[in-house]
Amino acid sequence: MTETIERPEAGSRWQRVAASEWTRTFAMVAAFHFVLTVVAVLFQRSYPTEIGYPKDIIGPDPTWLSHTFRWDSAHYYGILEGSYENPEEPAFYPLFPVVVWLVRTLSFNSLPLITAGFLVNVVASWFAATALLKIARTFLSSTWGPWLAVTAFLTAPTAYFLHGFYSESLFCALGFWAYLFALRRQWHLMGACLIPLTAIRITSVLFVGLCLLEFFRAQDWQWRKLLSWNILWFPAAFIGLEAYALYLKLKHGDALAMFHAYDLHQSWPYHVFNLDFPGTIWHAVTAAVEAVFATKPPDNWTLVSTIIPVLALVVLALAAGYVLRVYRGAGIPLAVFGFVSIVMFTLNSNVVSVHRYVLPCLVVYIAMARLAQGGIRLSGKPAVYGLILSHTVLMAFLYSLFIAGKWSG
Repeated sequence: MTETIERPEAGSRWQRVAASEWTRTFAMVAAFHFVLTVVAVLFQRSYPTEIGYPKDIIGPDPTWLSHTFRWDSAHYYGILEGSYENPEEPAFYPLFPVVVWLVRTLSFNSLPLITAGFLVNVVASWFAATALLKIARTFLSSTWGPWLAVTAFLTAPTAYFLHGFYSESLFCALGFWAYLFALRRQWHLMGACLIPLTAIRITSVLFVGLCLLEFFRAQDWQWRKLLSWNILWFPAAFIGLEAYALYLKLKHGDALAMFHAYDLHQSWPYHVFNLDFPGTIWHAVTAAVEAVFATKPPDNWTLVSTIIPVLALVVLALAAGYVLRVYRGAGIPLAVFGFVSIVMFTLNSNVVSVHRYVLPCLVVYIAMARLAQGGIRLSGKPAVYGLILSHTVLMAFLYSLFIAGKWSG
């Protein structure tokens, strides 16, 4: 497993900048956000809006960026305006609204909150794509394979959440860079990414575990070698979560309000902690199969909240298994990350929004690029390109629902 180091090419300074990985990933990410913006601006007026479109916040008439503000965006906005005044808002972790507030403050409050959020997401998705490219270079020998991994990321079915007023971009950026620094054995920089990561969402524990396994691999899987000062970065990673819990204790008198909020909001009655995740998965799979073969087409809720999430879990499981088979010991951290993600995503008695939770699971993009580069026996390019095309079509469908204010994950 080697990383290809990009060497400066002859030419002017501007030519070298234009040819750099950072510039090229920015071009890809900028094109991604530009296309989504153009599509929304062209079609959002013709879409009937439903409950996911908070007109009382962004106004009745669409604007250039109003399409980015749907569903849970209102909770992040409420946090920015009221600092967790509503009892259900602790379910949404604070780092994304804090960064949006900081950007707006640095603009001397000249930027609307939605615009500030859009700028945060553009920069964060750029950093995420660049980190993924460098991670892929560690696992792939071809020059084009890492770029295919980035393409797979930006065409994932729920990649449009990187564009919306959500925390996905920031989460991916910090998570991907934390793992990249772990691969480079730069443990202090890894820790600097993990600490704020745990203040974005609870699934940050998956990246903490991924980096911990990579740390264990760096010690040749020997327990005695774990006893070093660098191991302290992993308990320190939860400082972000602990700081949030302390704030909630002072604000609401409940340090675990981020979990208890689900019991207070009428929209989340299906979230019930249940260790029987195999039963949850089996129930979802059987429900999806029955819906597919039913005489009537499935309704929007069944399609978006059962069928598509089940397909996402299948892709994630196949990717984790493939990475383990191809890379063996070097692939153990990513493979375990994939399999444990499946468990964590289904511990709440349902698979609703799982296809969105899978977006940061970079094992999928590494596996797709590796398969296209050359599978165990045959080239997997047709399968990978077909999957990317299918994902793009599915993203177009889900994004159209998102723009219309309909449930999409």
